[in-house]
Amino acid sequence: MKPALACLSWLLCTAGACAGTCSPPQGLKDETDAARIQQLAVELLPCLASPDPHLRDDLAFNQLSTWARGDRLTPATLERLRTELVAVLDAAPDPAGVHPPFAALTLAEVARTDRLKPWLTPAQRADLVEHAARFLAGVRDYRGFTPGEGWRHGVAHGADLALQLGMNAALTAPQRLRLLAAVSAQVMADHHHAYRFGEGARLARAALQLQLRLEPDAAGWQAWLDNLLRPLQEARQWDEAALTDLHNLREFLWPLLAGVLDLDDATRREAWLAPLQKALRRLG
Repeated sequence: MKPALACLSWLLCTAGACAGTCSPPQGLKDETDAARIQQLAVELLPCLASPDPHLRDDLAFNQLSTWARGDRLTPATLERLRTELVAVLDAAPDPAGVHPPFAALTLAEVARTDRLKPWLTPAQRADLVEHAARFLAGVRDYRGFTPGEGWRHGVAHGADLALQLGMNAALTAPQRLRLLAAVSAQVMADHHHAYRFGEGARLARAALQLQLRLEPDAAGWQAWLDNLLRPLQEARQWDEAALTDLHNLREFLWPLLAGVLDLDDATRREAWLAPLQKALRRLG
């Protein structure tokens, strides 16, 4: 290749034009060299956009998660991952619709590392919160698992990112409220799609952890539940949309109830339990 063309090729790849190239190297799971692991982590990022579920989920995401949870990635590598994955959330979805949800899921692993051993600056963390909230609230591709295509699961993956961020002690109350609003916005989906791949449970887990750190009083907890129920209360008839909302709300509230019942704080458990049980009884 001529020098000028080689330079142009490098610039295009740096700008993201080569993002669709997934060429996973052999021996990922057995790699022990620290410097090589940093390089491989970045090289795996394009595989998160692969339409092949084995490359996308079983190989790329699982390996990145293993390295992140094993404390094998340096802050510099994690920041590289954060920057490139946030850019995916900002971009138009890929034709297969798999890249944004897997970017969000991998960002949940990045956020988890910061929760356990802080390395993000306040500005970087705030930017990630904003991207997480915007992505989750904006999900409109509700496909979960498709045979032959694997998982997309945008709502669940977005909820996982909100969960990891929400549990971070460095977050402010307004940031947690921003994430809680995004979680709440997806409880009913689009009022047409019925959840069936555990999305309600993932949303409930994130909501509970956010609320535990926001510490609403009895009135605040009741107001939040009332807002969740409002679309059903305002429904004029039991049409398909209302029945779908009913289904999705149950998918959310029952796991939320289980989480509240498991709370060690007896005072909070009892304060939150009665309004939640009342809400569920109203649903029939």
